[in-house]
Amino acid sequence: MSLLQRAYGRFGLEVRNDHSQTRCHGLEQKGCCRLLFPRVAGQQMEVVTVNISGGIAAGDRIEGDLNCAPHTNLLVTSQAAERIYRARPNDEPAQVNISCQIAEGACLEWLPHGTIFFDGSRLQRKMIVEMADNARFLFLESRFFGRVASGECVEQLSVRDGLSIRRAGQRILVDTLKLESSSVDFLLQNPAVAAGHHAVTTLVLVAVDASSRLESLRHVLAAEECKGFAASAWNGMLIVRGIAQDNWQLEVMLQRILPILRDGQSMPTTWRS
Repeated sequence: MSLLQRAYGRFGLEVRNDHSQTRCHGLEQKGCCRLLFPRVAGQQMEVVTVNISGGIAAGDRIEGDLNCAPHTNLLVTSQAAERIYRARPNDEPAQVNISCQIAEGACLEWLPHGTIFFDGSRLQRKMIVEMADNARFLFLESRFFGRVASGECVEQLSVRDGLSIRRAGQRILVDTLKLESSSVDFLLQNPAVAAGHHAVTTLVLVAVDASSRLESLRHVLAAEECKGFAASAWNGMLIVRGIAQDNWQLEVMLQRILPILRDGQSMPTTWRS
């Protein structure tokens, strides 16, 4: 089988506090990765990741480093949903590795649009977070199995997707998805898996006051349109998991959930367009 050209991308960003404003101190962009900086009001810096290769194919490699100095406030989102394309039988999986450092009193919000998995796609993705005891981290990852509106059906898939968080040197969360199957759609139909839904999401908030938001959040989740969601909190951490029929329905629900976890702040720029 012939070798195909594959994409490599790397981004790095270091932010520091400058008179109560979060500002860029170091920036790196290589290959297919770009970072855009929309102008937003307030002390938070917003960054939009862009993959100029137009999606991720088997064999692609993307690396990212985010470094938040003390008392900074950084929001990272994406231009649009990322697409993981079909792989050939002997292709190596795509690799995506993100590393985050969050110093004392700093806040990092990782709020990209979701990931669309095409039938036959292969991905190994990992995010590692090291944070101070009084830092704040908000994580969102949504996964869409095929494009429902186009009638797509995902059967074969190979995905290993992991999040590891260490707070003050102690590992507090390892959240891993391993999905290697030739009958993905059949699995999604199972009531114990996704009950026929094709969009799933996970939110993680690690903060000193994380558990104080649980009651307000469960009040929102009691609505009929959020019946596929549930939340729990312990040890300074709050986790929300949910399912929806498609990506549009899921983002509508996230528009109601995220303001509770973000103190009522407006949605990221690319979410409002």
